[in-house]
Amino acid sequence: MDNNKINILKCVIRSLGIESARTIEEKIDLQYSYLRHLKERLNNNVLFLKLIILNALVSYQLSTTGENWWREFSEYPWEDISGSILEEYVGFLSNSKGNRRFLEGKIKRIYRLKSLLNTLSFEKFKNYYNNMETFRNSIAKILNTKGSSKTVVFTVKIFGYGGRMVFNKFIPYPYSVEIPKDSRIEKYSTKFTKGDVLKFWNEVARNSGVPPLHIDSLLWPALGNWEKVKKPLKSLDTDIYQKVKMLIELV
Repeated sequence: MDNNKINILKCVIRSLGIESARTIEEKIDLQYSYLRHLKERLNNNVLFLKLIILNALVSYQLSTTGENWWREFSEYPWEDISGSILEEYVGFLSNSKGNRRFLEGKIKRIYRLKSLLNTLSFEKFKNYYNNMETFRNSIAKILNTKGSSKTVVFTVKIFGYGGRMVFNKFIPYPYSVEIPKDSRIEKYSTKFTKGDVLKFWNEVARNSGVPPLHIDSLLWPALGNWEKVKKPLKSLDTDIYQKVKMLIELV
């Protein structure tokens, strides 16, 4: 373990802070842009939040890039729904271009949310947004999986995006919600630790003052997307650009 490299990592993340992560999320991440356009088009906050939760929970093992998948989802005519949201979503998923793998398992997962979906009101969503750890626990319990599951914490991240738009208020992600542990995070983490990946990033979060889900946003350009995002990021904020570049150069 290279303690000097870890200290540099923590210092860079600390200097970037939550606001830099928020800038990347809201100005660079196309998923955020697609969600914003969908919200504006729907003009129905409860439907919007229900749909993005459903979509986040099956956003794994895709047949295309994440950005293309969320664009396909956001362009679907959800405003024309006349019956069950679940049935409409399953129809969309079954005929989608970007999410063709493991369909049977994903559809079963969608139906497991039926009881929760029926109870979700504007006020309940507001409570969940104010306490995203409780939201994480509810989803994990329904799916009978760990709260640190990659899909569960990614759903919290997407719900947080939607919450900002609906409630016109930015609430940072809680420290108790872990970083999404995917292959890219695991590969990047091996440059700093041979131990437990989630514990490592939880420690980095505590020491840097940046919650794990926001650290995920700071690392995102360094995990294979740099060539695509470096130009828009540099034109948006040269300071963030230089510091994110340091995260890449650390490994």
